[in-house]
This record gives sequence, C-alpha cells and structure tokens, in this order.
Amino acid sequence: MNLKLLLAEDDQQLREALVEALTLESFDVTACHCAEDALDAAAEQTYDLALFDVVMSGITGIDALTSLRRLQPNIGIIITTAFATVDLAVDAMKKGADEFLTKPFNLPSLSITLKRVHAEHAPKVIMDDEDRDVIFSSLSNPIRRMVVKQLKVHHKLKFMDLCRVVGIQDHTKFNFHLKHLVNSKLVEKEEGRVYSLTERGLQVYANMLQ
Repeated sequence: MNLKLLLAEDDQQLREALVEALTLESFDVTACHCAEDALDAAAEQTYDLALFDVVMSGITGIDALTSLRRLQPNIGIIITTAFATVDLAVDAMKKGADEFLTKPFNLPSLSITLKRVHAEHAPKVIMDDEDRDVIFSSLSNPIRRMVVKQLKVHHKLKFMDLCRVVGIQDHTKFNFHLKHLVNSKLVEKEEGRVYSLTERGLQVYANMLQ
C-alpha cells in the first residue's frame, strides 16, 4: 500500500522533481505550493507523512507544524530548509517535527528517511507466538540478518546487487535465504527481482537489530 504524503514546497521545479521521484518510490503525493494549502488538504483527508519546506510565501513550514499536528496527531513530519541553523532545528522539533533535513538532499536518502519516520509512528506490530517464532528463526541466520541490514541501508536492491553487498556468491543458497525472509513477511519481492523491507521488516529491524 502506498504511503500518503503531503508536500508543501514553493519552489516549483523542486516540487515537481520531488513528486516525480517519490511517486516512483511508491508514495501517493499531494503537492502544495504553500503551507496554507497543505493545511487545508490535511483538514480534508488523512496523510501518513508530511514534507514541509521552512521558507514559503505566507506562513512558514515551522509555523504550520502546530496546526498540522493538531489536525493529524499521528502524522510523521519532516521539515526541509536550505538555511539550516541549530536554533531552527530545535524550534522545528519542539513544534512537532520528527526530522529536519538540509537542502540539497539525496532523493533516495529522503525516501528512506520518510519510511523510517512512518515506521516510528506506525502502530507496533502485534505478533502471536507463531509469528514471533518465524521471525526469530529468520533472524537467527547471519546471512539473513545481513540482508535485512543492507536493505535498511539501501532501501531497494536487485538480486545481484544484494548478493554483492551481502558477500554471497552461491546464488542458490542466497535465494533460499531470501525466500525465508519473504515468507516471514520481513522482505518484499517486487517485479524484476527487486527486494525491499516491508513495514514489518522495518519495525522488526528497529526493535531487534539496533
């Protein structure tokens, strides 16, 4: 399921680039050119995440935080700015931001940050004993733990790239381990043999591997 992202960015070129890049990363993006329009959108529908620039016409992204958090208490909020200072970052965090990013930022890293913030806000996975046993079994193997770690770092990897970063040359053996992770619902296999962590995988990583 795509994550619903509310974007407020007054730079049209950057806004369009973010929409294009994040849509490819499976986000459902609502893009606004100012914080006021973004707050109007937040009053009408629920979002998983918000990505707000600081300096915009009208109210700033930081000034909008209190209203946004009141409208949607569980939303994950990331603030971006080209003019970062410690005081600005502290102010953003005090008013409800979960993350503070300085422009220019790396788009793949942005996607990872957004999904991490969402995982931190998502309800904790409630597992029965059978689920817990499957996950412990999956993570008992060092190769599978390394797969989870590398997917956390790289977000998405094709089979051959994943083999390379994990350091496994036996593809048959490696495929067995990947199937184990997919069956335990920690890893998702997409078209083209592209692998990524599921929401459950992100939460399990945060709880068990850090």
